[in-house]
Order: sequence, then structure tokens, then C-alpha cells
Amino acid sequence: MADSFSEGVVCEYTPGRLVVGVGPFDRRAARLPDRPACYAPDFFLDDPAPWLHPAEWREVSRDELRADLPAAPAETAVRWSPPSRDAYARIYADLVAAIARGPLTKAVPVVLERGRMAGAGPVAPALLATLLDAPDASLLYAVWSGSEGMIGASPEILFRRLENGRVETAAVAGTYPAERGARLAADPKEAAEHQSVVDDIAGALAPLGAVETGPRELLCLPLLTHLKTDLFLTPHRPVGFAALVRALHPTAALGIAPRDADPGLLRRLDAGVGRGRLGAPFGVEWPDGRAACLVAIRNVQWRGPEVILGAGGGVIAQSRLDAEWEELALKREAVKRMLGL
Repeated sequence: MADSFSEGVVCEYTPGRLVVGVGPFDRRAARLPDRPACYAPDFFLDDPAPWLHPAEWREVSRDELRADLPAAPAETAVRWSPPSRDAYARIYADLVAAIARGPLTKAVPVVLERGRMAGAGPVAPALLATLLDAPDASLLYAVWSGSEGMIGASPEILFRRLENGRVETAAVAGTYPAERGARLAADPKEAAEHQSVVDDIAGALAPLGAVETGPRELLCLPLLTHLKTDLFLTPHRPVGFAALVRALHPTAALGIAPRDADPGLLRRLDAGVGRGRLGAPFGVEWPDGRAACLVAIRNVQWRGPEVILGAGGGVIAQSRLDAEWEELALKREAVKRMLGL
């Protein structure tokens, strides 16, 4: 596979196990029934052909993927331009006013940091090599074609569907720096934000079957600590991949709450921003009924030498501008360190 890095996908569907596909891609509106495929839409699900069917496909361990990479992938370096705090402050003020009026209780604007990549050579192998050596428990994923792509490591699954039809998902919301992570559970603002995501997911799944909610836990990563609650769905009848995406995406961790408070708000927030695949569903489905879908956060996207790195943060009534801006910077910095950028 080392000679086939012009087009490919990688998805770590469970810790330590990855699917790897190399192009050319057969792009379709729906998965071909007899073939596994990768689902890689944009955030707003506008892509008319989000299903990618690679020419070659296999399942590997992290060590096996590492062995497939070029012996000395090209290094990457990025010159970053900081985002505008003033622009974010205006969005923040508008959201705080909207929340005060109701019925909106939460919204998640994103901030993009833009950069320009130096050096030549394939981007994907170099970043994959760096990610594989990063001390992080998140799930690795990537998609690239020609001179553009996306790569990251997500701490959040949108869902996993097992062969028996049972569905697993999780609420991941609430963030502290790792060095202060032990105090996260006692923060009332972060706890309230987290609970809104749990309630949102449980409510979205309830029409599909019986929902179980696990205990709230700390998800401790090398640079960040999050609140995490697992949820499980035993469906009344088989639930397809598209139906799960429609039910869950975007959860309140990346969207708005209540979901029907202002259906056009996220698109308005993205006007002039261009988030691309940031926060989109990213997953894989097999013909035997298994499926896994990550939430595409903690990533960089590139087109030619231009790079974007985005992060989102939930704004609720208890939010404070300085703390939100600091959290967004913290999340972006964690991605830069994870990818060596």
C-alpha cells in the first residue's frame, strides 16, 4: 500500500482496529450492498455522493498500518494565522442574546484557524505516521484524494451498530486541560452542558427503541479531559445507517438545543466560515450489518497548501466569553501537538 497513497481512507472503528482503503474511489449516493464503504460527507450532509468505495479494502492493526507507510514520509510544517477574537465575540454576543430570549438553550459555533503548509510530498502519510505515534486514546481517521483531504483523531463516536443490531453511542461534552481534569466533574457549567448532550441523544434515539444510559465518567486524554456518558439503543426493528445519522447528527455537542429551536442557525453561523467536514459524521459500514461512525473533530483539512483547523465550543446561559475563547484555543493547540503542526 505504500505506493498507493494518492487516494485513500482510514477509519479506526474500535480502539486498535482500523479499516484502510486505497483508491480510486467509486463515489455513490448510497453504499453498494455487497461492499464495505466509507461514509465521508460534509457537516451539512449536502454531498450528493458521500459513500466512498475504495478499489482495495482491508482491516489492520495500528502496527500493520505503520508498516505500510513509506519508510520516511515527508515532514509537514504549517505557518498559522490566528483567528479573529472580535469576530467570535460578535457571534458569542448574538448567541447569548438569543439564549436569553429562548427557546434556544445552547449553540456550538466553530472557529477556524487557517494556515499555509510548507514543503512538498504527500501530506497523508506524514500525518498518519505522526498520529500513530501520538500518545492519545482517540480514534484515528482520514480521507484524502489528490491534493486535498482531512485527518484527525476523534474522542467521540456518533454510533456503533453491532451485528445483532444493538447501537452504542456516547455523549462527550465538557472540557478542561488535562492538568486540571480532576476538577471537571465539579464544574456546574460543564456539567449542565454535558447533561444537555445526554438528554439530546437519549431523546433522539427514544423513537427507535429502548435507550439505556450509563454513568457519567471522565475521559482523560493526554492534553484534554472530557465528561463522557455512554448510551445504548436496543431498536424495535433494524435501523439503517442513514436513519441513525439523521437521528443523531448533529448532537447538542456540535449543534443546538433544543434541535428545533432555530433550524437554520448552524448554517448562518457557518456563513463565510466554510467548516467543510469539521464535525461531520465519518464512518464505515459492512455488508454483514456492522457499522461505526465517528464525529470528525480534532482534525485538520487541507486543499493544496491551504490548511484549516477548527474547534467548536458550546455556548449556554452560564458561559463566559473569555473562558470559551480559551477553550477553543486549547482544543486547537491539542490538535497541533497531536499532529506535530
